[in-house]
Parts: sequence; C-alpha cells; structure tokens
Amino acid sequence: MKCVLIVSSGEMAEGASELHRMGYELELYPSTRDLSSLKDTREKESAAFIGRDPCSAERSHVRSLRASFIQVLEDRRYAGNDLIIFGESDAVPMVASSRLEAALRKEMEEHPETDIFRLFHHAVWSPQGNPFESDELLFEDFKTGGTDSNTAYVWGTHAMVIPSCKRKKVIQVFADYRLPTDVALEAANSSGELNIRVARHNLFYQHERTKKRPACRIAACLASYRRLTDLQRQIWCMMDQSYENFHVFAAVKGIPETTYRKTVLPLFEHFIQEGRLTMRLFPNKNQLSNFLDTVRDLDISNYDLFAKIDDDDLYGRDYFKSVNDFHQHLPPEFSSYYCGFGQYLNARGGYPLCGNGFFSCFGPTMVFSRDVLEKLITCEQEPGRISEISPRLGHSGYGFTEDNLMHKLMIDTGSCNRIRYVQEMSLPMHLVIQTNNASVIRGGLVPGDFRGRNWRISTSRANAESLMEISHPQWYDIVRVFDGRACRFQRNDWADVLSLTDEEVTLKWDQWGTETFRRKEDGSFFLSGNGNQQHSPSSRKKKVAVLYISTGRYITFWKDFYTASKQYFLPGHDVRYFLFTDHDEVKTADDVTLVSKPFYPWPMETLRRFETFLSIEKELQEYDYIYFMNGTLLPVSPIGEEIFPNDRQGLAVTLHPGFYELPRSCYPYEKNGMSEARIPPGQGEYYVAGGFNGGKARDFLSMCRELAGAVKRDLDNGIIAVWHDESHINKYVIGRHPLVLGPEYLFPETLVFNRYHLMGLKHRVKILVKDKSLSKYGGHAWLRKQS
Repeated sequence: MKCVLIVSSGEMAEGASELHRMGYELELYPSTRDLSSLKDTREKESAAFIGRDPCSAERSHVRSLRASFIQVLEDRRYAGNDLIIFGESDAVPMVASSRLEAALRKEMEEHPETDIFRLFHHAVWSPQGNPFESDELLFEDFKTGGTDSNTAYVWGTHAMVIPSCKRKKVIQVFADYRLPTDVALEAANSSGELNIRVARHNLFYQHERTKKRPACRIAACLASYRRLTDLQRQIWCMMDQSYENFHVFAAVKGIPETTYRKTVLPLFEHFIQEGRLTMRLFPNKNQLSNFLDTVRDLDISNYDLFAKIDDDDLYGRDYFKSVNDFHQHLPPEFSSYYCGFGQYLNARGGYPLCGNGFFSCFGPTMVFSRDVLEKLITCEQEPGRISEISPRLGHSGYGFTEDNLMHKLMIDTGSCNRIRYVQEMSLPMHLVIQTNNASVIRGGLVPGDFRGRNWRISTSRANAESLMEISHPQWYDIVRVFDGRACRFQRNDWADVLSLTDEEVTLKWDQWGTETFRRKEDGSFFLSGNGNQQHSPSSRKKKVAVLYISTGRYITFWKDFYTASKQYFLPGHDVRYFLFTDHDEVKTADDVTLVSKPFYPWPMETLRRFETFLSIEKELQEYDYIYFMNGTLLPVSPIGEEIFPNDRQGLAVTLHPGFYELPRSCYPYEKNGMSEARIPPGQGEYYVAGGFNGGKARDFLSMCRELAGAVKRDLDNGIIAVWHDESHINKYVIGRHPLVLGPEYLFPETLVFNRYHLMGLKHRVKILVKDKSLSKYGGHAWLRKQS
C-alpha cells in the first residue's frame, strides 16, 4: 500500500517516520498550475448546492488543488492499485497499514458501488481517540444533503481511497464542479452522482504542517452601548488574555462626550498609551454599523482576523490563543465561529447560576477574515447588496439579522465551526454567554423608537442616536437627539432638530423658540448668541442682590465666601452683597451693604430668615434677581446665567444632595397636619434644600412675604416645621414649576450620605457646602453658641 500526499511546498511531512513504521510508503506529488483540465460545466449544480454564485467560493489555490487532484488520479503509476490513499501532508494514520488494508478489501467486496472511502470522520489534531486493536474498522454512508456549516465531518480531502475503476468518475466531478474539492465531492454525493462511505472512527488525524503559518494578528472588535461597568470588565478581561498578538478596538456608545472624556477615557488611558487599545466614542446605530465603528477609518491591513466581542459575555483567558491555534489548520482566508453546546450564565433571585445549552446565538463567537470584513463594509455602504447575497435573508428584524448576515458572508467566503476543536482540546471555559443582562442585541437597552427606525441597515444620520450635555442659562441637562427630534432627560422638553453638525446643533423647542448650541473643548455644548431665544435672558448686565446671614460665630465664614463669590458668582453682572450680621466692626468693600440684625438662637435664625429679608424689601425691589446663600457655602467654579429663571419659572431652587435620585418615599416632608408646611401624601415631585435659592426679585419677595406669614402662624400655634425654612420652601414650590438646579450647586464637603448618587456629579461641582461638624470650623454646638 502506498500513500500519496499532495503538498504544494514540496516538503516532506514531519510524520514521515511514523508512516514508515506503520507500514505506509510516502510520496510527494507537486501541485500544478496547468488548469486546462478544469471544464466548469456544472455551474448551475454548483450554484444550487452552495446557494450562491460559485465564483464567490473560488480562489486561485482552489483551482490549483482541483487540477492537482485530477493529475494524480490520472497518473498511470497508480492505475493498478485500488488501495492508494490520496491525501494531504498533515494526514497521519492511527492504524497499521495491514489492518486498514483488510478493512478496505472487505468494504470493497460488500459495497462495490462505493466510489470513495473517506478515512477521516471528524477533525482531530492528535492520535487521541484512535480505535482499539479489538475494534472492527467499520464504515457508513456519508450523509450530506447540501452545505451544512454544522456538519459532523471533517472539511477537506485529507485521506481518502478511490478504487482505480472509479477514478475517472471522480476526475469528472473535480473537472466539472466549480467548487473546492471537498465541497465538490459532497455536492456529487448529495445529487447521487457519487457514492461515498466514511469510517465511523477516525483512522487518521491531522498533524501540524511542516511550515506553520505565522501567528494570526487579531483585531478584537468591541462595541458597548450604555453599560460602562460591562465595558470596563471586558477590557480588563481582554488585557489579561494569554495570547499577545492582538489589539482591542472599542466603540463606546450611549453616553455624552463629556462623560466619556471625564469618566471613561481616564480608566483606560494606560492601555491606550501602551498601544494595546484604541477607544472612540460614536453615536448609537444599527448593529452592523456599531460593529464596523470599532475599526472605522482605521488602517486594518496588518490584521488577519477580526473577532466580534460582546461586552457582557465571559471569554476565557485563552480565548484568542484557541482562535489562533484553530486557524493554523485553516486556509488564510477562512473565518470561524462557535455554534454548539456550551455554557450559559443566568440568575435566579439575584444569584448567578451556570448551565449548559445550545449556542443558537453565535454572534459573540464570530471571527472574520479580512475578506468578510470588507464585504460587510460594502453591505453597509450599499444595503441593496444584502438581498443579492441571499434573497431569503433580506434585512428585517433587529440584532439577530446582522449576525445572520455576517454568518452568511462567512460561509460564502469559507468558515469553520470551532466546536469540535474546543471539545477535542478540552478547553476550559472557552466562552460563557450571559443571559441575565439587558443586552443591546436582545433588545433590553435599546428604545423602541430606535429599533423601529433601524429595522434596516442605514447609514443615515437621522438613524443615529446621539447624547449631548448642554449648559443653558436656564438649565443644565442631557439631551437625546434621534430621528430629527431632541428631548431633555430631566424635564421631558422636546424640540425639532433644525441642523446638526459635530460642532453645532440648532433646536426649535415645542414650547419656546429656536436656540443654537456650540460645542466646547470638553465635548459639552453651550448656548450661543444665535437664534430666536424667546425665553432666554437678555444679554444686558443684570443687577443681582446676594443675601448672606452671618451672625454670631458664623462670621468666620464670611471672608472666604466673599472672596470666592467675587471670582465665580455671575461674573460680568452687577452683584451687590447684603451682609446681615450683629458684628458692626466688620470691614466691607464698596459692593457690600452691612445690615444690622440681632443674633437669634437656633433654629430661629434659619426659621425667621424670610422676615429678615423683608426688613430691606424696598431696597431689594430695585434689583433684577435676588439670591440667598447660606453662611457655610463656598463657590468653587464659575456660576453663570444658567441660574436665572425665565418669566414662566420666576424662582430658582436647588435639589437637596441628601435625597438626590431617591424615591419620594424618602423625602422628609412636613407631616404635621397643623403646620402650614404640611405636604399631603402624593404631592411633591422632588425635595429642595434651603441653602441656595432665589430668582426674579418680584417672585422671590413674593415668596418671602408668604412664607414669613406661614412661619408666624406656625409659631403662634406652637409649631416648628420639621426642617424649618426648608420645609416651608418645599410646600411653596408645589405646582409652581420653578427652575430646579442640581445638587452640584449645594455639594457637601464630606460625602457621608447618598454617596452612590452624588459621586457622578463630583467633577462639575459649583458650590461647596462646608461641613459644620468638622473641628476646623468649631462644630455645630460652637457655631450655634450652644457650647
């Protein structure tokens, strides 16, 4: 018996000595570039079998291999021997020559109709699992009915026996079918043109070739929408991979640029500097475009493979190593994926549980060749190509459809399922699909209007979801822009998007005028002077009164407050400070008016402050805006016209940092039914603090008059509201819709409560609230003259 191996390199296989020991002879047969034997007459049959134009499966090396097989099958030196094994240089026998010869002679006698005996059953890369000496070497009919990407059989023509009388028939198949050799045999077997039987056991295994391909350069493509914690975990996982020849390309989506710059980039700056990570921010789009954003406009010519990585699934530390090792056995233009049984991570009652199941969703496992990536780019640019690739697929649906399109292109270009390799190599925790997380592909995070507009692949800017951080003179908010409309997160105000560029956006609000916002260096936007801003404050300089009470020992805070306010508070406007104090000796500047008042024991100082302000009501009526600022406040960054309420709002109040983003049930509203400050159940939509408030002069003084009267009536009845002036303010604003400022205007010096919700605001603090309990300030009791 003689083994003829066809290798284009002309080099002897490493397993040659093993072949001789087991009774086999080895001959090398050079490949040919003479393609005159190829007729390509079975074009329609080829197309019908693979479901596409057969030229899409054709490569120069494929045509050469077809011609080379025809040449060796026609060689007269082998015409008289039925037991010639035709194969490839990586095929190594598991059984002795004499044992295999006996089994084949028996098969030929019992099944004379057989044209080909295949000696490989499934892909293995070691002699593990070879038949025992006591095992009978059995064959069975080769089952195929069309291209099946999940076939149990090994791809390729690694080791097969073609009886001499059948070789002309096989030559005709290789000549006429415009397909790779192994696919051509399966097509002919499917149509009944050939009869193939396959060994039930692997009688050969695949040895690594003499010339190994260089390690694959892998691009890990990671797109993440809104889930920053998953993104961080996945990048750290990627950075810990045992395989080194790869680079992570991350496309971050669903967050404003300012948040991205200040919160996300600093976490990974060291990986970027090391040249291991490329990270960029993009608007959210359809799933195909989101994937392509990872490498968009970048030079990818140095990468062999492109791995699609999901941010929420769990990849083993050797994931890329296994991908590279598997692709060493594939042609360079092949892709791969994992589809079969594997591990899932779920949760019951908040407890993580791992189970086994079938990976029907194989999107997170796809690894593309550069050819497939280039075809995907073409499909995004010309969506009509999708129906040409597969009329049955088209493009409808969301998420899974893009995966199906990607998989179809992989099959068209050439791909393999890694499942048997993973099983054979017993790879621990190759990949775990997480099912208990709200996934983009599974629809858990994507708004319904976005899914509707992105039902089909489109590169239209109208179908991209953008988030922008906007600083308006009357508010600060995140604005979502999508499908020609914009919406504020906090107040649900809507606008038409009249124009949108990377540097500028013009919005026409439903309830007021048109405003244009320009981009700042940090990625946020600010109101420019353009547009018809019907409700925006006038640009003229405003007269502003600041009310500051500093009696008793609180006078220690005045100097720092005044210095900081001169630097940060409403620069460019005419600001006058009214200092209410019992310290007549205080030295003041020209823009400070000293107002003498007695010291009231706590809590009367805070409870009677509205009465205090009304003592200079006539003078305050001359100002445009009035603001009260508590004695422990310290401005720490610029505070501009964003604190000016419009005519409709009148007042400006500040959310209490201690109850920010907590449910209404946590708000410490006054419950005493006898108090003027009582808020009935079901009323009140937020809880404001008493330390910083103000607004238009007429509205602020109106509030002072009403609340001074309410406090007096409570005191006459022997009642003090639970949180003094603050309780009365919360009752007053119900139904009035004031301008509501965020906790960054009253940010606590020490985060002893509500730390979780406040940490995200720390980077944009405007006013700091000094902690009176600290010894450096004397403590509560000392300041209140209680000690």
